[in-house]
Amino acid sequence: MLEVFVGDHLATVLSEVRRTLGPDACVVEVTTTDGRVEVLASEVALTVHPVRRGPPPEPVPTTAVESPDPELFGAVRRDPGSAESVRRTPPRTRPGQPTDPAWDSPSPIRPMLIALIGPTGAGKTTTLAKLATNPIAFGRRSVGVLGLDTYRIGAVEQLETYAELAGIPCEVAYDQADLPRALGRLAECDVVLVDTPGRGPRQSEDLATIRQWLAKLSPDETHLVLPASMMPQVMRRTIASFSTFRVTHMLATKLDECPLDTRVFDVVARQGHAMRWYTDGQEVPADLHAATDRIERATSRFTARQRAQEAFA
Repeated sequence: MLEVFVGDHLATVLSEVRRTLGPDACVVEVTTTDGRVEVLASEVALTVHPVRRGPPPEPVPTTAVESPDPELFGAVRRDPGSAESVRRTPPRTRPGQPTDPAWDSPSPIRPMLIALIGPTGAGKTTTLAKLATNPIAFGRRSVGVLGLDTYRIGAVEQLETYAELAGIPCEVAYDQADLPRALGRLAECDVVLVDTPGRGPRQSEDLATIRQWLAKLSPDETHLVLPASMMPQVMRRTIASFSTFRVTHMLATKLDECPLDTRVFDVVARQGHAMRWYTDGQEVPADLHAATDRIERATSRFTARQRAQEAFA
């Protein structure tokens, strides 16, 4: 049975969902109209998350990109019988670089760090919630979240509420000194998703701070979140402004606002960037999809256009 909850603030409404429907409540859809938040929720969990509630029913998609070797996207595995199996090492540890004792753990696999960055209003936090709870993203892998967005009012509460409803661990870092301790508490996760504050190109000082924090974390993947409603020239300018963040992938959001528009995929393909996922709605976790087909079609269009230009040059 589905119920509708309405209020002024998402965190408050989600708390009411949990109080009314219990710890297994599933958020089906979140919409905002004229400043009011409306949440459609179910008393029965529609998506079983692998961290707390056991494996989802068969068959289980291993990864959204159908990687032939999806084992934690390349995370380090050690021999469980060796003496080193009781210690994790930070991502991308270089020869001579000391290890951080905060990463000590009996598990032989260190977490894969995936950071989401992007401009204000791009939908990073909602997208992170979809990635954390939708089994097409990481299959049976256990997921934790690390919040760095302590600037936006309600951002921490929103992230913590999503994590509580999904039954996944969540840590928040208020300054750079908090990072080792927060990561240590997430050491048992297979994947850690990092939520960052949204900033525009003109906020250079804030961007520098975020870049410094991410340099400390050294994420394995950094996804730049791009709303599909952006004009192409704004997309290109945004991509350029975040170029110093070692971006590895683009992530398109809000395709539901322009469902027939291919601009975001065309811009990404034209610049030769990779993309794993895109989103097309507010429903958590459903509105998350693999971007492989969309990017391949955009790349084919760009290649055909180049050939036509060469033929008539």
